[in-house]
Amino acid sequence: MPIDLSWTCDSGAQLSRWQITESRDQLAQMYNQIWGDAFDIQTYEEGSKHKLSARNLIATQFPNHALQFSEHGKPLLSPATAHINHSHAGDYTVLIHHQSQSVGVDIEQIRPQLHRIYRRFCNDYELNWLGENPALEVLVLIWCAKEALYKAIGQKGTDFRIHLQIEPIAMHPETSIANSAESTFNSVSEINNHTINIDPLDNKGIIHATIQLPGFEQKIQLSYLRWDDYACVWAVL
Repeated sequence: MPIDLSWTCDSGAQLSRWQITESRDQLAQMYNQIWGDAFDIQTYEEGSKHKLSARNLIATQFPNHALQFSEHGKPLLSPATAHINHSHAGDYTVLIHHQSQSVGVDIEQIRPQLHRIYRRFCNDYELNWLGENPALEVLVLIWCAKEALYKAIGQKGTDFRIHLQIEPIAMHPETSIANSAESTFNSVSEINNHTINIDPLDNKGIIHATIQLPGFEQKIQLSYLRWDDYACVWAVL
């Protein structure tokens, strides 16, 4: 399970991206060696491959730490030497950590289904600037941004439409390198037997958002990365 990206963000957060190349059996063996307790692979469904890769990634970054969870399901290190969060999709697992600030991260593959469900997580303001037939690449960034904020806030009552608002995301930023030789984002991908055109967007950028909780409001900048048919967004509060 090689790390193919390790990045220190401007906020001071550390982001690690791992490509999952092992089988579930190999990941379970790694888990047992690292954590010292048995993982009965027969009792878990296919999704356990993601769970195992996340746990193993955390262990490589934080040896001699135990992993616990808050009452809201947020992962916590013991001893509490850093704030952490992780996400996984397809062939990748991502971990973010910060020494003193709460963090959240989400990674997703672009899915045609987003066109059917985006009204469930976008509010009226966002629907207005999205217009008719919004691009999948923008919808996945909105979803990832709200999921990252939700995880960083760590309160189950946080509502994606009511409490989290995303400002317009430009499809063609002036500084875009989407058409450069190094970019992999101006392409066509096959996902679940659907052909998807990946429209030009910068391979990394900033998303502006507002958290509007009862008695609390905060404007925040989130960062994103895009590669192939994946998008990853993270928040530091």
